[in-house]
Amino acid sequence: MLATALVLVAALLHAAWNTLIKFSAERLLVVACMDSVALLFVALALPFISLPPPEIWPWILASAAFELLYRYLLIQAYRVGDLGLVYPLMRGLSPLVVLALTLIFAGEVLTTQQIFGILLIPLGMACLLWQGGGGKHLPWAMLPVVALIGLCIGCYTYIDGQALRRWSHPLDYLVWVTLLSAWPFPLLAGVAKRPAFKLFWREQWKLGLAVGFCVLFSYALVLWAMKLGSIAEAAALREISVILVVLFGMRYLKEPFGRPRLLACGLVLVGMLVMKF
Repeated sequence: MLATALVLVAALLHAAWNTLIKFSAERLLVVACMDSVALLFVALALPFISLPPPEIWPWILASAAFELLYRYLLIQAYRVGDLGLVYPLMRGLSPLVVLALTLIFAGEVLTTQQIFGILLIPLGMACLLWQGGGGKHLPWAMLPVVALIGLCIGCYTYIDGQALRRWSHPLDYLVWVTLLSAWPFPLLAGVAKRPAFKLFWREQWKLGLAVGFCVLFSYALVLWAMKLGSIAEAAALREISVILVVLFGMRYLKEPFGRPRLLACGLVLVGMLVMKF
C-alpha cells in the first residue's frame, strides 16, 4: 500500500508540472528554470550522499541520456498539441515498454490480472487517436515524436528500477542522475536566450520553483516506490496522472473533454483497479 500511495502522489505532482509547462509560452525557459531548481536541491544534498559503485554508472548515464531526450521532445510536442492529447499518448506507451523490458530482461513475475490491467492503459490511450481525442488534432507528423517520448519514459523507468535493484539508495541515485541530466537546458538558455532567461527568472521565479519542486519530488517518490515493489506495476499506476492532466487541461487551459478522452480516462481507471484488486 505504501508503494501505491507514493506512486499516486508522484502522479499528481507529475501532472502538475506538465500542466505548468504547457501553460507557459516559453517552454524552453520553464524547463531550464525547472532544471536549475533541481540542480540547486541536489547540489545541497551532495555532502550527504555516497558515490555509486562502478557497476551503477552505466545505468545512471543511460537514464540521464533518456531524460534529456525526453525533455527536448516534450518541448516540441507541447508546441502543437493539446495537453490532454499529447500527455496521455506519450504516457500510454511507457507501461508497454516497461512491461516488455521487465518480462524479457528482468525476469519479474506478474500475474495475468496485473498484465491485463497494464495493457488496458495503452488501449485507453489509443482511443485518443479517434477524432483527435475529441479536441484539437495532433499533426500526424508529431505522432512519431510522441511515440519516441513514450519510449524514452519507458526506458528510463526500466533503467531506474534495475539500477535500484543493484544499488538500494534511491536518494543517492536521484542526485547523481539529476546532476547529469539537469545542466544542459539551463546552460542552453543561459547562452542562447540569456536576456529572456534572466527576465523570466525575475518575473516568473515562483513558476520555476514550483515546477522544479514538482519534477524532483515526483521522481524521488517513484524511485522509492519501485524500490518497494514491482517496477512494471509502479510504471502503470503512475498513469493515473493521465486522468489528472486531462482534467487540468479542461479546467485551466480550456481544452475540450470529448468522448474519446472520457473513454481513455475510464480505461486507465479500470486498468489500475484490475491491477490492484
